Amino acid sequence: MKTYALLFVSLGLVACDDDPNALLGSRGPNAAGGVDGTTGPAALECTAEAKGRSYALFDGSKLEASRANENFGVNRARLKPYDVLAGEFQRVLGVTPPSLAGAASSFDAPPPRWFAETKYGGVAVHAMFDISFEACGAWTKTRPEMATAPTAETARAQCSELMRKAWSRTPAPEEVDACVDLATTKVSSEPDARRRWSYVCASVLSSSQFLTF
Repeated sequence: MKTYALLFVSLGLVACDDDPNALLGSRGPNAAGGVDGTTGPAALECTAEAKGRSYALFDGSKLEASRANENFGVNRARLKPYDVLAGEFQRVLGVTPPSLAGAASSFDAPPPRWFAETKYGGVAVHAMFDISFEACGAWTKTRPEMATAPTAETARAQCSELMRKAWSRTPAPEEVDACVDLATTKVSSEPDARRRWSYVCASVLSSSQFLTF
């Protein structure tokens, strides 16, 4: 299982090479982004004066004078914090893995009533795969069609459905092809059909597409 985990971790980190605290940073090489999947998120631009209350700073300047109107594509590139992961597993799989409750330290979750921009290191991504595999194992047991090893046809259908639900967008053809190849070739040495499906499911849920908004 660790061998598979390292494979998925390396794939999932491609889009997370930049400093996660730098919301204006560019995506990794050859990584699609933005709304249409072809361009990265636009930089913040001050296109209009902010409306509402006015706050004066010690030097007499106005706080809102430098406030930027934020392009939503920037926020979509931010990592999901630990606190929302339980809800995300419920949304996609209908289950919450028990191990998630005790994994806050692996994700450097901030204390209550404290904010810190989310960033995932190797420990967090590895933990995410293990937790996802646990959740996917419970999920596959509820789906009779996953008692049979994946074929090219069934893998394409399941990959497309799961990716669309997990990523909140329609996956690109090459993304579906990679998922099918994983299900039918790269984990074909796993004799248990449900565990094979679980590896496929966990790879989707530990990818950067799921871990970002």
